[in-house]
Amino acid sequence: MFDSPFRLIVLHSLTILALCCTSYSFAETNNNDFSISGFGTLGIVHNDTRQVDVIRDLSQNNGVGYTRQTDVGMDSNLGLQVDGRLSDTLDGAIQVISRRNPDQFRPQLSWAYLRYLPNDDLSIRTGRLGFDVYMLADSKNVGYSYIWIRPPIDFFGSLIVSYFDGADAKLSRNIDDGKVTLKFYGGITREKIETGNLNQILSLAGSKLLGGHIEFEEDHWAIRASYSALKIANEYPRLTSTLARLQSPDYQIFIPNGAVIANQLSLKEKIVRYASLGIVYGNGPFLGQFMLNDIHSDSLIIPHSIAAFLTLSYRIRKWTPYTSLSAARPIDGSTQLAISPDMPQAVSTLITRINRRVIGQENSQTSLSYGIRYDVTNGSNIKIQIDHIRNDDHLLVRKVQPGWNGHANLISAAYNFIF
Repeated sequence: MFDSPFRLIVLHSLTILALCCTSYSFAETNNNDFSISGFGTLGIVHNDTRQVDVIRDLSQNNGVGYTRQTDVGMDSNLGLQVDGRLSDTLDGAIQVISRRNPDQFRPQLSWAYLRYLPNDDLSIRTGRLGFDVYMLADSKNVGYSYIWIRPPIDFFGSLIVSYFDGADAKLSRNIDDGKVTLKFYGGITREKIETGNLNQILSLAGSKLLGGHIEFEEDHWAIRASYSALKIANEYPRLTSTLARLQSPDYQIFIPNGAVIANQLSLKEKIVRYASLGIVYGNGPFLGQFMLNDIHSDSLIIPHSIAAFLTLSYRIRKWTPYTSLSAARPIDGSTQLAISPDMPQAVSTLITRINRRVIGQENSQTSLSYGIRYDVTNGSNIKIQIDHIRNDDHLLVRKVQPGWNGHANLISAAYNFIF
């Protein structure tokens, strides 16, 4: 499903057309049809241990703990959005956000799209779009919009795509007392992923993305099932020399299936699949959220894993206390390469390095969080949150020091606002 160059040419052409139309229409349209809005978070977080950096997601290279025991950059951000209506059936939006990515605050164009609305049930967008593979995924940087200080790290932290350049189509239908929505999307990703190793960045530039979801909503319930597939275009730089050695005749004397192993380790042209289920129940002041995902790929570097979280909250006037339990677990464990006594030291060292640093990077972490949100105004709130984290594998942490027992406790505070 990824091999059609025609599809990619169409998507790129639509993107260019959308941006050109937006520029032309802005000059010709009354200024009253355009609006500027924004959002931001001023956050501070403290880690009770200096033996590890806890990160918000895989886009960050440094976190809180080892680098800085108290940090103001992990959750803080600022975003600006321009919305414009070009006609009765055509509108668009541009959004720029500045957040720590990976070590510095750099403005990033997260949305830039043109939307066509031929009727009340159908919308078609083209340009740069948020990747909403999970509920809340495309608004995870808008701290004002959700209950926690940060979306559960165990669930959202391993998501390596936040936007793509392409197109989507959404069709909605009212049925009885509810509404059903179908959405399909496709395009090209552009982001770079930090790996926690110096100068070892995985570039997703040119990677192809296809997916969609079906969602049902009624008075109290919202249920969404999603599926997406990402075909990675580039090799992980850290693996280049390892793959070459596995495929060399000298190493294949002791590793006869070296070429097969190299293919299993390689990331280039491999597909990562995301399946998820989200359920939200709201009734008066009570809100419950449950989400489950399944991530698997054709490469041993991204092992099969599942993650889930459950959040419960109850609003009492301007106060909303909440608690959340989240966890991520590997499925079936990692496939370790065998070492035999007759192997030369260089070969056994290579296999040991692959087992520990490449195949062994699984996602196993549990977090128990509880906190409270106070609504200051209709456009701002303050949150305080405590997280108890238990980490067994080091995918979502950085700079692990010898002797760390896998436990970390975070206390966080944040002021969130929209305007």
